[in-house]
Amino acid sequence: MGEPRVVTDRESFLATATEVSEDARVPVEVAVEVEDPFKAYRRARDGDGGVYLETSGGRSGWGYFGVDPVELVETGPDEGALATLESVIGEGSLARGDCDVPYPCGAIGWLSYDVAREIESLPESAIRDRDLPRMQLGVYDRLAAWREPRERPTTLHVTACPRVGAFDDAADAYEHGRERALALAESAVDGDPTVGSPPADSEEATFRSDCGQAAFADRVRKVKEYIREGDTFQANVSHRLTAPAAAHPVTVFDALRSVNPAPYSALLEFPGVDLVSASPELLLHCEDDRRESSNIVSGEGRPASREDDRRESSNIVSGETASREDEQNETADGTRLETEPIAGTRPRGETAAADERLEAELTSDEKERAEHAMLVDLERNDLGKVSEYGSVEVSEYRRVDRYSEVMHLVSLVEGRLRAGQTLADAIEAVFPGGTITGAPKPRTMAIIDEVESTRRGPYTGSIGIFGLDDRATLNIVIRTLVRYGREYHLRVGAGIVHDSDPQREYQETLDKGRALINAVDAAIEGGPDFSVGESDATTEGEESR
Repeated sequence: MGEPRVVTDRESFLATATEVSEDARVPVEVAVEVEDPFKAYRRARDGDGGVYLETSGGRSGWGYFGVDPVELVETGPDEGALATLESVIGEGSLARGDCDVPYPCGAIGWLSYDVAREIESLPESAIRDRDLPRMQLGVYDRLAAWREPRERPTTLHVTACPRVGAFDDAADAYEHGRERALALAESAVDGDPTVGSPPADSEEATFRSDCGQAAFADRVRKVKEYIREGDTFQANVSHRLTAPAAAHPVTVFDALRSVNPAPYSALLEFPGVDLVSASPELLLHCEDDRRESSNIVSGEGRPASREDDRRESSNIVSGETASREDEQNETADGTRLETEPIAGTRPRGETAAADERLEAELTSDEKERAEHAMLVDLERNDLGKVSEYGSVEVSEYRRVDRYSEVMHLVSLVEGRLRAGQTLADAIEAVFPGGTITGAPKPRTMAIIDEVESTRRGPYTGSIGIFGLDDRATLNIVIRTLVRYGREYHLRVGAGIVHDSDPQREYQETLDKGRALINAVDAAIEGGPDFSVGESDATTEGEESR
C-alpha cells in the first residue's frame, strides 16, 4: 500500500514534552494505509508473535496490535496478580498532546479466573492440572491502531511513546519515537506474513468434553440442590473441551474473525500460552471523561445498527427514561465506569423468520428474564462498591445482540468512580464477572470450585488493555480457545437456575462453542465441520454433530 507518513511534527512534540514530568511518555504518530489490519499484524509479528485486539461484529471503536514488547510480565499460579498489575499500570504517565488514539501505548494481556482467589477465600477442590500463570502482560511502548467500522484501505495509526526523561533532551526523544513508529509501520507493509507449523501434528481436531453430557447433568443437579437449600440463586457451570492444536493460533483467529465477528475479539501470543478469543462481553471500561472522549479498543462501541445516539435508555429501578446525550452530560465530570452483563441465550435461526421467533422466545422467557434481572442487579452492586453514591444506573436493559451461532440478552450498567478509588480498585470490585459466576458471588464461586473438576485458568478471567492515563478496557474470557502445549482447550458454560433442564443446558454450552470449533475446522480443512465427542471416561468415541 502507501508509504508511511509522519503525523506528529517535531514542533508539536517538543511543545508537549517540555511541559511534562520526566516519567511522562509523549506519542509520536505515523500513518500508513493497509489492506487489512490483521494481514498487517501477520507481517509485523516476529517469531514470538504479539497481541491483536479487534472490534468487529458491527461495533464502532478501535482495534490495536502490538509486537516486540519492551517488557513481559508474568505472575506464577500462586502469586499476586492484582498488585503486580497495579504496579505496571502505575509506572509513568501519558501526555497525549494532539494524539486522539485512545491507547497509543500501554499493557495488554490476560488475567486468570484464579485471580478471584486474591479477592475471596475459595476452596481448593478443583484440581490445578495445568501449570498456567495467573497473569501475563506485554508492555508496549508502541502500538498500531485503527478505527472500526473500517474503510478499505484502512489507515493504521502507528504510535510510539518515548519516555521523555530517558533522553538527553526532548528532540532526541522525538527522533527515537519517530524511528520506532516508522519501523513498525514499515514492517506492517513489508514483513513476512507466514507463520510456523501447528503445535500438534494432526490432520483433525475432534473436541472431547472432560465430563460428557451425563456428568454435566450431575453438575447441574448438584447446583439445583444448592439453589433449593438457599446457597445460591444462579451459578454458571462449565466443562472443558479439548482437541489437538492441529492449526496455528494465527490461522485459527483468521478463520474466527470471519466465522464469528465479536466486539471483544483478541489473539494473544504469549510464552507457553496462546488465547484465540471471540468474546462478546465487556467486564469493565474505565475512562476519564474530563479528557476528550472517544470509543475505544476491541469493543467499547455500541452496535452500529442500533442507532444509539437516538435511543432512549431506561433505568429499570426507577422506571425513568433519559436520552443518551443527557446521560453523558450527567457523567462527564469524572472517571466513567461501564460493564455490559450478558445473560440469556438462544441459538440463531436458520431463516430470518426462525430468528425472529427465537428472539421473541428469548425476550419473553420468564426464566431468562429473571436470570438477567438478577445478574444486572449483581453488576450494579459490584460497580456500586467503587462508584459515587447515586451514580450507578442501568442505561440499556435487555437489548438483543446477535452473533453467528447465538443471540444474547445484554444490558449496560454505568457509574462514576468515587474519589479515592483507583482503577485497580474498580477491577477488583467487578472481577470475576457476575454473569459467569452467579449470585451471590462469593458462595457461588465456592460451589463452582466444588462441582467443576479442574481449575478454569483463563476461562472467565479477562483480556485487557491498560493505558497510562487511568484508562482500561477488559473483556470476559468466554468463547475463547486456550492453546496449551499441543492442545486447544475450549471451556463452555451455562447459567443454572432452579428450573434448568440439564440436557438443554448442555446443548447451550455446545451452541456457545460451535463458532470456535468451526473456526478450527476451517483453519485445518478450509470448511466447517462441527464435532464434539464425549470424554474417554464417559462414552468413548461417541460424537454429537
